[in-house]
Amino acid sequence: MNDAQRIDAPAKLIERLRPAQEQVQRLQAEIQAALFGAALALDVPDGWLWDGSGWRAPNNTPPPVDGADD
Repeated sequence: MNDAQRIDAPAKLIERLRPAQEQVQRLQAEIQAALFGAALALDVPDGWLWDGSGWRAPNNTPPPVDGADD
């Protein structure tokens, strides 16, 4: 059972924030689509993570062996 307390926001505030929230969701979708396309084009291995300047291997994955997929 969750015993956390909650204070609901007033309906007027929710309505005022709705356009901004929708814009944020659209931007997130565009970013995800761009990253997906770039990762496909660059043949980024599954599980690698975008860090803001490129993709990095997950900590639990050894680096790929050069020429292993040839």
